[in-house]
Amino acid sequence: MHQLHAAIAVCAVTVIALGLLSGDIKRSPLSVPLLALALGIATGPAGLGWLVPEQWAEAHRLLKQAARFTVAVSVTGIALRTPIEDLRRLLRPVGLLLVFGMLGMWAVSAAVSWWLLGLAPLTALLLGAAVTPTDPVVASAIVTGRAAEEKLPSRLRSALSLESGANDGLGYLIVMLPLLALTLPPEADVAARWLVQTLLVGVVLAVVLGAAIGAITGWALRRSRAAGLIEYHSFLSISVALSLLSLAAAALAGSDGILAAFAAALAFSLTLDRSDGFAEENVQEAISKLFNLPVFVLLGVMLPWSGWAEMGAAGLAFAAALLVLRRPVVIALLGPVLGGGLVRRDAVFLGWFAPVGVAALYYALHAMERTGDPVYWHATSLAIAASVLAHGVTATAGMTLYARAAKRRA
Repeated sequence: MHQLHAAIAVCAVTVIALGLLSGDIKRSPLSVPLLALALGIATGPAGLGWLVPEQWAEAHRLLKQAARFTVAVSVTGIALRTPIEDLRRLLRPVGLLLVFGMLGMWAVSAAVSWWLLGLAPLTALLLGAAVTPTDPVVASAIVTGRAAEEKLPSRLRSALSLESGANDGLGYLIVMLPLLALTLPPEADVAARWLVQTLLVGVVLAVVLGAAIGAITGWALRRSRAAGLIEYHSFLSISVALSLLSLAAAALAGSDGILAAFAAALAFSLTLDRSDGFAEENVQEAISKLFNLPVFVLLGVMLPWSGWAEMGAAGLAFAAALLVLRRPVVIALLGPVLGGGLVRRDAVFLGWFAPVGVAALYYALHAMERTGDPVYWHATSLAIAASVLAHGVTATAGMTLYARAAKRRA
């Protein structure tokens, strides 16, 4: 019980402290997720030793569920804050990124895993799939706030947000294919199981279920507002409850909760009167600070230092190769055909800022839980730490360089 209270206290202090300093942090070379991760390291076994995961019951399962909930809340915030006009305009580029972009990043990530870590092909495919999705939590930290609004156009911020929101749920498709191949008996029909269990139940049902939940909630909200039964302060609780309801309903149906949450928020967003201010940045910033930071603290506490040491130089090479190959190579090929008003400098920004984060953490822990192989946790956590560091320290400089390039073109 002492450890539970200590963990709650550390997470709460992190949210308060980083919230009080958020303006200065946004103008610094650091990022909020990076600082939260550092605070977790400082208070964990590698630092002061206040938090000791070995004393927690099922620590990895706790972290997995925290990651799942965090991603669901984050994709809900993305769907609610994205302007409707951007949804229509960016349909083509986001669609290309979700199909060809994800497949390309999966192929590159799997090849890097096989080459540098010496993994078996199916294991490399599963690890590559886990680190493929662009993380909505870290991405949101990059494209939200006053500095991002001043230096980055809406089309770019929305493109990165929408892609990261959707591909975390769609990542379920590519994760489950090698996972089923690894865990099903040899006589099982992997393709048929993937088609029914993953595509139809996991994805299609998630979209239908989430959209229905969002549409019904939006209809109820309109009726409640018309009757004078709701006040402005209720919106924050509704958005969080929408995430929880979607996650729970999808879990009960055996479907993908993250994709259901995103679909629910999109359907709900389409019912909103944007003049009511529900999708304003301050609401989503409150959600982000409250729910996204604790998972980075917990990750910092639980980082597998001994597992990293066992991987040695190969692990460092793996993390570095993911940073420079996983996304930039794919966007270099897709950039000229993205469309949607995205120009070359947008493609350059999208090519670098596609962080590995909480979504990868969830899929890696799920893979470890199902297969019993810790390599997914060890390699993915190292990739996340490298991504949070690299993308965190380059975010401010990247936005500044983008703004200068845009000014020269004006």
